[in-house]
Formats: sequence, C-alpha cells, structure tokens
Amino acid sequence: MSEPLDLRNQYTGGDYVYLMGGNGTQTNAAGKKLIDCSHMVNLLLTGAGYEIEYEETRAMNASSRFYTVVPPTEVKKGDIALWIDILPLTGGNRRLFHTGIVMEYNAETGQGKIFGAQTTNGPSEAFFGRNPPAYYWPVPTKFLRAKEEYRTGAAPAPAPAPAAAPAPAGPAPLMNFQYPFRKGDGKQFTDAEEVYKALEGETAGNYLLGSNKFWHGGIHISNASAPQCILNEPIRCMADGEVVAYRLNEDYLESTFGENEKKLKYSNSFCLVRHEYCTAPNPEEGTNKGKQNKLNFYSLYMHLLPFKRYPLTEEETPKPQVTMKVSDFNAYDDFPETNSIQNVGKLVAGTKLEILDQKDVVNVTYAKGKILSGSVKKNGHKVRQAGKEVWFAYLKDGEPYKNSKPARIWLADPIPERLKPKYWQGKVKGTALKRLDIYQDPVSAQNGQPSGAKMGTLQLTPQSVLEFESKDVLNLNVSGTIRRMAKCTSSGSVAGNGNLPPSFWAIVENEYVAWDVIPTNFDAVVPASIGIKAGDPIGYLGQTQNLTGEDGGVSSKYQVHVEIFTAESNVIEFLENTAGLKIGKKYLHLLAGAELKKRAPATGSTQLKKEHAIELTKAPLIKEGGEDYYQVSVVEDGLLVAGLIKKIGAEIITQHDWRKLGFHVVEELNSTADGFLDPDAMPQFFKDLFAKMDTNHDGDVDPGELAEALKNAETRESWAKLIAHHPTEWKSKADAAKWSRLDELLEDAPKTLKHEKERITKYVFWDDLIGKASVSTDLIWHFHPIEMLSNFMSRSNLIDVDRFVAMYAEQHASFQPGAPDLSPASKSNLRLIVENINKYIDKTKDVYTIYEWSYMFATARHEAYQFMIPEYFSAAPEYGDASYFDKYDPVLADTPVRRQTAVENGNTVQGDGFKYRGRGLVHLTWKKNYQKAKDYFGIDFVGNPDEAAGFENSIPIMIWGMKEGIFTGKKLGDYINNTTKDYEGARRIINGSDQKVLIASYAVKFEAILRATSNAPETK
Repeated sequence: MSEPLDLRNQYTGGDYVYLMGGNGTQTNAAGKKLIDCSHMVNLLLTGAGYEIEYEETRAMNASSRFYTVVPPTEVKKGDIALWIDILPLTGGNRRLFHTGIVMEYNAETGQGKIFGAQTTNGPSEAFFGRNPPAYYWPVPTKFLRAKEEYRTGAAPAPAPAPAAAPAPAGPAPLMNFQYPFRKGDGKQFTDAEEVYKALEGETAGNYLLGSNKFWHGGIHISNASAPQCILNEPIRCMADGEVVAYRLNEDYLESTFGENEKKLKYSNSFCLVRHEYCTAPNPEEGTNKGKQNKLNFYSLYMHLLPFKRYPLTEEETPKPQVTMKVSDFNAYDDFPETNSIQNVGKLVAGTKLEILDQKDVVNVTYAKGKILSGSVKKNGHKVRQAGKEVWFAYLKDGEPYKNSKPARIWLADPIPERLKPKYWQGKVKGTALKRLDIYQDPVSAQNGQPSGAKMGTLQLTPQSVLEFESKDVLNLNVSGTIRRMAKCTSSGSVAGNGNLPPSFWAIVENEYVAWDVIPTNFDAVVPASIGIKAGDPIGYLGQTQNLTGEDGGVSSKYQVHVEIFTAESNVIEFLENTAGLKIGKKYLHLLAGAELKKRAPATGSTQLKKEHAIELTKAPLIKEGGEDYYQVSVVEDGLLVAGLIKKIGAEIITQHDWRKLGFHVVEELNSTADGFLDPDAMPQFFKDLFAKMDTNHDGDVDPGELAEALKNAETRESWAKLIAHHPTEWKSKADAAKWSRLDELLEDAPKTLKHEKERITKYVFWDDLIGKASVSTDLIWHFHPIEMLSNFMSRSNLIDVDRFVAMYAEQHASFQPGAPDLSPASKSNLRLIVENINKYIDKTKDVYTIYEWSYMFATARHEAYQFMIPEYFSAAPEYGDASYFDKYDPVLADTPVRRQTAVENGNTVQGDGFKYRGRGLVHLTWKKNYQKAKDYFGIDFVGNPDEAAGFENSIPIMIWGMKEGIFTGKKLGDYINNTTKDYEGARRIINGSDQKVLIASYAVKFEAILRATSNAPETK
C-alpha cells in the first residue's frame, strides 16, 4: 500500500498551481489544475487509502475524529504539519494558516521539510524551522497523524505461497562472539587483556584448579571483578547458538549446616548453550579447496540469579534522577521556604540531578538534588557544578513542574531494572516497536537455516500486540544476517497490500519487539531449543553463602561460573587446522630453538627457549644487509628478548592454527583419573608450569598462588591456552566414588563435609540432559572461556564490521552529549562505510595506522552529518536549496571576494556553486577538487558529481585526499605519523581550525573502538 509521500510525483508545479479553495479538479486559463494546501493533503491521504473527509486547516486543527495529535518528539515521515495563526519568519502582518506532509523533522532543532501546495510554487517541498535553510515557514504549531482505523484499500490476502524453497540466502553468516560480561558503563571490553585485568580481582574460582585441588573447568565472575553484574549488567551469551537446557530457581536454595544450625543461600540455576562453529570454506585452489574447520561446543553459565530476585529490592532501588529540559529555573543553596532565600543562578538544560530530599511550600514541592553532571549558571558563569547540592521547584500540585509555555522543566530518568532472559519458556505477549516485516514459514524450522520469504509488502504496524511461545524462538538467516525469529499471531493492523494472515513469522529481537516471558517451570532441568545470539542476556550473578570453617562461619558473594567445553573427538583435528586455512589474522610462528639475529651493529644471535606466535602486524619488516627481516620481541622467563628473523623461510600461520598458537591439550596420564588434579600424573610442560606457580615451594599450588601467578601475562597465556581433558564436575552426585577424596580432605570437619555434599548433589545436571543437550561422555575438553573467545574474535579484515558498529552504537551518545540518537539509517551507513573500507584496503594493500583511521572516522562523523534528518555518516550531499549555495557561485555569490574565490576554485559557470556542493564523507567541494578526483581515479566526477557521494567512491576520495593534501594542501602525515599524534592540528587538512577540539575528541573515542575491533598497526 502506498504512503502519502509516495504519491507526490503525481502532483507537480508543472501541472498544478496554488489557489485558495482549489480542490485539484478545477483548471485555470492555461489548463493547470488549481489546488490549495488542505486539499493537497487530503488528496495525498485518500490516494494512500485513507477514507478521510476533506477539512480545511482550521477544522483539521480542531478535529479529533480523523487525526491524533503527535508530540514533536514522536513526529515521523508522513505525519501532517499545521501552521495556525502564526507569523512567518519574514515577519509582516500576514498570519499563516497552512498544512503539508512531513518529509523529515528534527525535534531537537525544530528544523524540517514538508511537501504541500505552496503559494508561489504549487505542489513542492519547503523547509521549515528556526534557522536556514528555512526562510519563511517557522516551526509548525501542531503535528497530526491520520488514524489507521480510517485506512482501507488493502488488497485481498494473497494466496498461500507454494511450497517452493525461498530465494537462496547466500553464505551462512559467521558466528558472532562476545565476552561474558561488560564494563560497569555497559561498554564492551576492548580486548582480552582488559577482561583479564578485571578478573585479577578474583581470588578463587580460577581455570583448571578449584578448591581442594579438584579440576575446575571454568572461571568465576563475581562481585570482586564485576559488581555491575549484580544489578546493572547481565552476564551475556558468549556466542550465537541454541539454548538446549536450563534450570531456573524460583528463589534461592538453602543448604543446611549441622543440625539445622544454619541455612546458607545458594543457586543452582544454569543455562546451557550449544554452538556449531564452522569457518569459512578454504578459498584456495588445491586439495583443501572448500574444506572447513568445524567444532560443536557448549557454553555453561551456573549459579545464576533466581527468578524472584529479579525485581529490585528497596535497598537496590536507586534514588530518583532527573534531567533538566529548560534553562530558566532557579537553583537555591537552601530550601526556599520564604522569598528571602535568594537563588544562586539557573539550572542549565541537560543538567542531571539525584533527588535527595523533598519539602513543600503550599502546593509546590521543592527538591534537593545533587548535581551529577551539568551546572548552575549566573550571568553566563558556572556557579555550581557536579557534586554540589541545590534546591529547585520539582512538583506543583503533585505533578511535574512546568514553565510558562507550559513545558515540563525536567524528565525523570528511568529506574534501572534487570533484563529478563528470553530463553525462559512460557507464553509471550509482546508489542511491536516499529513496522515489522511478515515472513512465511521457513522450509526448515531449525536454528541457522534460512527464513521464509517475505509476504510481499505486508508489515505489522507499530504498537500491534504479538503472541508466541518463547520455546519456539529460532536463529534464522535473513539475507545473510542471523535474526531471532518466532512464529506469531496478532490481532494488530497491517500496512501494505493484503490482510494479516492467521499466523506468520517475524523478527522478535529487542529493537523490534518489546516482550517478557513469565516462566512456568522452576527448580528442574528444562530441555529447550531456543535461538540465542552473542551478547543476549543470560542472567545475573547469584548469591552464594559459603562456610569458612567447622565453627559455622559464613562468607557471602555474588558469582557465576562460566565454562566452555566440547565432547567432540575431532577437537585435535580442529586445533591442527586440517582444512589448511590461510585466511584470518596472521602470526609469525617461531619454534623453540629458533635463532634471533641481533640487529646491527650488534653481532651474534639469541636462541629462543620456547615456541612463540607473534601478531604479524607487530613484526615490522626491515632491511639489513640487503635482506628482509621481521623485527620481533618476545618475553621469556620475564625477560624481553628481541632480534631479527629472516623473511625468507619464516613460517606464517593464522588464527586457525590453534596448536601452533600455543593451545595444548593436557590430561592426566593415569587411566583411573578422577576429578582430582594430580600434578605428578601430568605431562612435563604442565609440571614445569605448576612448579613455577608454587612460590612457597611446598609442592602444591593454592588458589592464592594461582591468582597471583595469573597476573603475570607470560604465565597466564601459557595457563589459559591449556585445554583440559578431564571429567565434568556436573555429573557425579556426592555419593559417587569421584568424591571419596573429599572424605579424606574433610575428615576433621564432618559438618562441613555433609554441607558440601548436599550442595554437590544439588548442583549436578548431566544425567538430566536430553536431545541436543545430551552429551555422550562425561570426559570432555575444557577451554578457558576468555582465551578461546579472544582467538575466535580475531578477524582477517582490517576492521571487524559487526563489533565496530556495535561498539560505536554503544558509545554514540558519549561523542556529543545531547546530540540526536543513532538512527537505523545512520547505523546502516556506518556499516557500509566500514565494509567499503575493508574492500578498499583489501584491494590496495595500503597500510594506515590506528591513529590515521581514528581521525578519518572522526572527520566523517562530523562532515557527513545531515542535521535536518538527523542522519550520521550520510551519503547525501551537503544540505540546502539551490540558493543556499550561491556563496560558492561565480555569478550569484553576494560579494566580489566570494565570486573570485569561486572562480579560483574552478566554479566558473552560474550554477557551479550548487552543482559542485559538498559530497561524500569529507564533503568534496569546488569543481577544481572534483577535477582532481576525476584525474586520479578515472571516474567522471565533473560530469557526474553525484558519483562522488556513494561510499564506494567517497571512501577512496577521503583516504586519498587526506593523505595527499588535496583539500587544503595539508596532509594527514603532517600531523599523524610514527612520532606525532596531533588530532587538533589535523583539522587543517579539511577546514582550518573549525571545531578542531570536538573532532579531536571524536578521534580519541574512535581510537579505543578501533583497538578493540581492528588489526590496524600503531606504526607503519
């Protein structure tokens, strides 16, 4: 079904002219049809299927029958703008009564554009707002939206599609990965080193070695390292996969110490996710062409928060916080009980305060607030800043205080709440947050398979209610992207041609549908087959109360146990890269015994004691004696060893060569091994590592020694790359022979022994797993979760597109506080930019440092922002109507200096100012620069300047132009090189010193994102 704006090409200034009262059917002497603004809007609405009676603007303003009033913050394309009894921007005495269809609108700035019948141009577009390019129409007095209930004209429902398979979905998307927790501010960790640094707070629960020297197949994340995961940040799924089993406690379980002396809280809630990892096919010709490395593995999350603990307790609920929306309200140091209390200034819009106290004066409630950010200003000077406490008008008659407009002076920040996982099983009732595409049934309703085809143009309208079973959610391939989808029913309305079918498939991810599920099964293992994506919430840290001794002392902490394991016998082949892949992140492989040549003028060499894998980007090539050498440095026994390796004959490996990267299987050489770790029965390399950790030389390594040893990067890397082949700790109940060693260890603590055995029996679940969750053996291979993820997350492209876009989206608001949100279009633009950068670098093999890329991204964010829409990283040309660009025109510019400047820059013909306006990520401007780009790239940007706007061309133009100094004569290398990083000075490459501090701050933020998502070097 068409939208009103889809029809605007049917109404042009060539066929219609404006006349008050014209309904679009009468004609003038020249044969042109006559139309006014309200008839224009009505024709567009009725043409799009709305059965709405014609009303002139005053009636539309007063009507509630056909329209709903839309707040400015919720205006969208296709809504109706009204100007009622208001003066134009040009002044005068003529009052405006006008209407049109909104094409775009920015609620922050009040700027926008409409399509409608204009007095001078007939049906045409016009800008409105407070500032240029608006010159006549001010901000509308009201916005309306046509009610969907008056929309008809839908075609009959299409016949069911034949059973043919949908169009090919293309290659299967590669699996996505995320670390199991995030920083306190909700941002992802930059790399594994940051995660390990956070985990240094853990004194127990480390990988491989658990309490009492039992094997420990995972790691603990507790309030010591991640206090944010108690309330604000959930534990997250580590990879795309399928929840195959879970157990959810309704409330904490309690274990008994002694004869009911004490009850200790704990949780045996867990979630088990199955993952099917598969590399891209080997692209090289030969015997390995098409081969893939595959590994099915599981991730386990144990000791999760029980269901009843998700609502915030009174102690957990934070004090209210508000953000000021205006700058005209007084702040006081003391409670203004009387008029004698003088204000100290006015709270600035955007100031955030934490409400500490409230007091009333008659019907006005004043609040005492602690300034968290922002300030109080007086006469343009800041007089109170963050940390200070002030009083301000908060409520009037119990309602939020309003100013004279009237508009609320503050908005309350939402109270945080814990995110409920989507894998709990139960009936779901959700609400569509946007228009949802409707899909047919998939040919194969299995995770990872292609989705069904779209049902034409049918879309479910926003706010429609959907129902589905959470157990039926699947990860399906939608045009090359994995999406969480479900088979739904709805009584909502549709847009597009057709009627809503009885059932359909839709994307039910959080940005599409708001939904919660009320679980129905508690305290038992629940089999499942529910799609889940990397980064989806798994749960929160659960409380564990532990005994400190036989005297009944109790300690308490919040924790979760995370592990990754596989039972696949092909794990050895996987580690050996039997597919022979040479794609992916590359490393220089050095064997133990390799000779590092000393760099001239020194002579001789140093022999390596151990095997090493060095990131190739960190081994620069140098020439010495006419030969190429890799310059390398490694750490051995705590000492830095540096030297040269000849390029000829050097072995280059990739992220797929797990064994050569240092991952080694370790298992006891004792066929009767149980769950107790016996170092004497281990391989020699393990004994050596174990002895290194034994700092007190008592022949044992306690949890404290292990935690301290893992702070050393060299030791930690060796330990974290061990793949332990040993029995799972989740199978045997306390009466099994495996735990007999515990009887000996706790022989003198019978009450403690009884308590621990009670919990052991409650923790196990292995024998309750069925279907896809069932594991054929309890002797499995365990990987360190963080180390495995770190290698999986390596990427062959310059930039990991998904992680870069995700991390930028998380940090977007911090780039420029108060700026508009990152729209879906902006996010899509950024993805295309990164993808095209990867393609360009893959083609040219050029090398740019992380600092150069950071400044290029910062420039693109600033220059390619379309404030009217608002849209970031836009491919659209510089904004404005033709007259706006007269300043660049050799004829139409308003001063002789501007006209001469235009000529000097190649704009020699009237209209060149508009024709060669800014395009692309750095807004290529002037005909002279379009000609330079044409000469360099061989593309006719002069004859077809719009060719410079698309990302496939604007990215090469940006890189070339900034590198070679095309725009101002200043080059990127003048400010950013191997010895200098001058982000502020680099602004001269584009535009003098304009906004240099702001853009430099962007570059710093992009630098952090690129460190986490790219393999760009620091030097070149």
